[in-house]
Amino acid sequence: MKPLIALTFCLAYLIPSWSQAAVTAGVSVSDLTNPYFVTMVRSLRDELQKTFGDDVRLLVRSSAYDHPRQVRQLDEFVAENVNLIFLVASDEHKIGPTVKRIVDQGTPIFAIDVRAKGATATITTDNVQAGYVACNHLAESLHGKGHVLIINGPQVSSVIERVNGCKQALESFPKILVISDTLNGTASIEGGLENMAYALQAFSTIDGVFAINDPTALGAEQAIAQANSNALIMSVDGSPAARQALLQQRKGWLGTATQFPDVMSHEAVKTAEEWLNNNQISHTEVLIPTKLMSAENAQFFREW
Repeated sequence: MKPLIALTFCLAYLIPSWSQAAVTAGVSVSDLTNPYFVTMVRSLRDELQKTFGDDVRLLVRSSAYDHPRQVRQLDEFVAENVNLIFLVASDEHKIGPTVKRIVDQGTPIFAIDVRAKGATATITTDNVQAGYVACNHLAESLHGKGHVLIINGPQVSSVIERVNGCKQALESFPKILVISDTLNGTASIEGGLENMAYALQAFSTIDGVFAINDPTALGAEQAIAQANSNALIMSVDGSPAARQALLQQRKGWLGTATQFPDVMSHEAVKTAEEWLNNNQISHTEVLIPTKLMSAENAQFFREW
């Protein structure tokens, strides 16, 4: 056995480690006007430099939830000979054939925040848990009864899972009525404002609102304030803006189920490093737990 061990060590010295080689990574996210994705990109850059050195090259694109645009971005990454791709998919299933083609050609794709069919690995918040935690707290704050509006969003896996988690929580409260779950707030402040303003006209009573992310909730807050409504708001993200609203104890704000984009980036880069060094990974799915941020504990959460 001794000669075999010696040969193994010799080969280890001959094969360069990716941590010692320059790495080029492509990153395609949904919306670079959203602080969540800005934080994610910054964290990815920092984690990549920490892991592979300062000469890491990062190509960053925003898909704006546009599938054809994202396909073009992925093909551009391949043309640039990237070593790996981090992808926030515009559509989990539509992007599948493109992801499979690129992965089969030898470039690993790591789906972050949103699932992507055929990805090498997936790293996301536990979005079902996030929706459940948010809406359970909303229902309890309403003392188990009332009319709840769900402001939905782009039909990516993270949004679908949050809404499903919310509905699972509300099932335990038979006196809670979901009056609508079809309004698309486009995951933006403008969309939240527009859809909340519409809902306040369309429905005579709205006691609580579940928004699929903090920008949507911030827009809804504006409409609620303008209408002098007493609707309570829960959302998902844990953004600096939502934290500030909770610290200020602004009217209507109950809380937000937190995401941790820096943790997500750390896990994504760690998974990518394992793949590059071993051509295999121990876990193809990583779920990051959420926590409830409220006015009572917001001071203990650090900002992104």
